[in-house]
Amino acid sequence: MYSDDELYDCTYNHSDENYRKERLKLFPIDVWVFIILSPLTFFGTSKIVYQFLKDTKLFGIPGDSVFVITITNQILSIVQFSTAIYVLINEEAPLMNAFCKITGLATSIVFVISNLNIFVYAAYPLALVYNALKSTARLLRIFNYSLVIIIILIVIIENDIVTPTLNGICAISATNSEIMDLIISISYLLIFLLFGSMSVIYVITLKKLIPKESTMRKARGQFLRHYQRFIGFSLIMKFLLGIFSAINLLNCYKFHQSWLEVSETLQNIIQALCILGQTIIIFNDSSLKLTINNQQISDDTKEISLQQFNVLEQLHKEMKKTQITSMLAGVQILRRIKQEDVIQYKDLIINEDQDGSGSNSSQGDLSELMDTFSQPFTIEEIEECLVTNINNEILKEKLNINIEIQVFSMRCILYAPKIFNYFITLDNIDIEDCFDLIKNSSIIDQFTGPDGGKSGEFFFFSYNNQLIIKTMRQSEVNAYKKRLYNFATYQFNNHQSLINKIYGMYTFERQEKSNLRVHFLIMKNISLGIPRNQILRTYDMKGSEYDREVLANKPSSDLSKMTLKDLDFFKIETQIWIEESISKKLNQSLINDAKFLERQQLIDYSLLIMIIDWNQKETQLQKYLDGQQINIIPSIKEKGIYYHIAIIDYLQQWNVNKSLERKTKKIITMNMQLDTSAQEPNIYGKRFQDKLINRIVPLK
Repeated sequence: MYSDDELYDCTYNHSDENYRKERLKLFPIDVWVFIILSPLTFFGTSKIVYQFLKDTKLFGIPGDSVFVITITNQILSIVQFSTAIYVLINEEAPLMNAFCKITGLATSIVFVISNLNIFVYAAYPLALVYNALKSTARLLRIFNYSLVIIIILIVIIENDIVTPTLNGICAISATNSEIMDLIISISYLLIFLLFGSMSVIYVITLKKLIPKESTMRKARGQFLRHYQRFIGFSLIMKFLLGIFSAINLLNCYKFHQSWLEVSETLQNIIQALCILGQTIIIFNDSSLKLTINNQQISDDTKEISLQQFNVLEQLHKEMKKTQITSMLAGVQILRRIKQEDVIQYKDLIINEDQDGSGSNSSQGDLSELMDTFSQPFTIEEIEECLVTNINNEILKEKLNINIEIQVFSMRCILYAPKIFNYFITLDNIDIEDCFDLIKNSSIIDQFTGPDGGKSGEFFFFSYNNQLIIKTMRQSEVNAYKKRLYNFATYQFNNHQSLINKIYGMYTFERQEKSNLRVHFLIMKNISLGIPRNQILRTYDMKGSEYDREVLANKPSSDLSKMTLKDLDFFKIETQIWIEESISKKLNQSLINDAKFLERQQLIDYSLLIMIIDWNQKETQLQKYLDGQQINIIPSIKEKGIYYHIAIIDYLQQWNVNKSLERKTKKIITMNMQLDTSAQEPNIYGKRFQDKLINRIVPLK
C-alpha cells in the first residue's frame, strides 16, 4: 500500500504498475453507467447519422455542426462502453497499452472537435445576422480536418502523451506539471463561461435582429426553441464537467481527501449523460424529421420546408426576402418625397484617403475637358441626399398597400437625387413601376439572394427585367460618390457612352443596429427584359487572356446558359459583325469610355456583349432604338440578331489589394509576364483598347 502523500502524488511514475492499479481505477458505478447509457447513445446517434446520409439536404448550415457533434458523441459512446468492458474483464482501468493509446487518441480528438463544433453552433445566429453562414461553415470544416491531423501528429511524435487520466479514461495528458495542470483546468472553466455568455448574447441578437413577421416568426421560434434547449443543456453539462475536472486536479495536488474521489465518478456520469442528452435533443429536432413520414407532413409545415432545409437556412432566405422587400419599398417611398425635403448630408463627403486608392483626385480628372463640356450639375448637388425612415406603418400609409407586406425598420438614404432624376427622366425610366411591390411579389417570394460573383453581392431583377438592383461594397460606394460629379458630367455630354448608367445609389441602415448597412444601386438591364431563351450568348470581357476561357472545361454546354469570356468570344464570334459606319462610332465611343475610366483611376471593368434574337419581337425593339443605336446594333450576318453592348462593373479602384493580387498570380504561375486581369489603370485602359475594343470592332 502507498501512503496518502504517495497516493495523491499526481506526477506518478509511469513504470510503476502497482501504483497505477491502486490509483487509476473506475468505480463500479462508472462501469454500469457506461454499460447502460453508452448503447442508448450509440443507437440514437446511429439513427441520426443514417438520416443525414439518407437526406443529404440536412448537411450545410448548421447541419454540418450537428452531424459532427453526433459523430463525436457516437465515438465517445464506443470508447466509454469498450472501457467499461475492459475494466470488467481485467478488473482494472486501462494501462499504458495499445487499448489505452487507441481510446485515448479517440477521446482527445472527440473532446477538441466536439467542443469546437458546439461553440461554432452557438455562433451560427450571429453568422446569420451578418450574412456569413457559408464562410463560417467553410472555416469550420477546415478547422475540423486540421485539428484531427494535428492531434494525430502530436500522438505520433510524443509516444507517452496518451495516458490514463484521474477518472480512468485514457486521453492526451499535456503535462505532469502541477502549475500547468491547474492553468489548463482554470482555462477549461473560463472557456465554458465564455461559451455560455456568448450563447446568451447570440440568442438575444437573433431575437432582436430577425423580425417576428410572416413565416420568419414560425421559423425563428422553431429554431430558437431547439437551439436554446441544446445550447442550454450543453452549457450546464460542460460547466459541470469543468468543475469536477478541477476538483479532481485540486484533490490530487492540494486536498488529498479520499471522499472527494467521488468527483471522478461524477465526471464520468456527467459525461455519459451529456452525450446522451445531446443525442436526444438532436433526435427530437423537427428539422431532421426522424419521427415523421414525409407523406404525413402538413401544408403548414411545407411552408417552412423543414423536411428539405434546416431552419437556419430558411431564416436566412426569409431575411433576404424581407431585405429586398424593404429595399423596393424604400425606393418607392424615396421617389415620392418632395424635392424640398432634400437635405445637405455633409457626413457623406468622402475624405481623400477614405477609399484607400492612393489617389488624391476628388472631383477632378475632367479639367482638360471643362472648356468644351457643358457643366449641368453643381458640386452642391452631389452632396444632397433624400433621407427618410420606413417601417410597416409608414409602408401602408405611403404606398396604400392592402396585402400583408413586412419590411425592416430602416433609415433610407438616396444620394444626389437631382442628378439621378435627370438621367431617369432623360431615359424615360419608370422606376416606381419596375419596383412595384405587388408586381414584384412573385419574384420576391422566390428570391434567395443570388450570388453576384466573386464579390458575393447579389442582383435583383425587376419583374419586367428592365432594371437591376445590385448590392455594393463600401469601397464601391466610396469610389462612386467620389467620382459622381465626373460620371454625371461625362454621361450628360456623351449620350452615346456605353458605360451602363446608374439610376440611383442608396444606403439603408437597420434601426435595430445602425452598423448593419446595405448599399445598393439601380442600373439598366441591357437585355431590355427579353426572355432568357432569346439570349443566345453572353460575353463578359476584360481584354486579358489569363483565366479568361470558360468552354475549355465545358465544351458541350448550352452556351445560352453560360457567361462566356474573352477567349471564348474570339473562338466563336471573332468580332462584332455590324455596318462599317456604326462600327466607327462604336469603336470611338468605347475608346472614349475607356479613357474616361482610366482618368478616374478605375480598373477591372468589363465589356458585356449579349447576342439576342429579336426575330419574334422586333417591333417591340423599335422603342428602344431611338437615339440608342450605339448600344443595340443589328448584326449584318444574321437577320433579327442584335448585339447589346455596355461597360459594366466599373467601380473597382486600383489599390494595394489589387497590386498584391496581380503579384500573387504571377508567383503562383511562375510567370512574371503574366497578363492578369488586375493591372494599373493606365495599363488596364490601354489593354482594354488594344486587345479588346480594336479586336472586336476593327477599323478598316
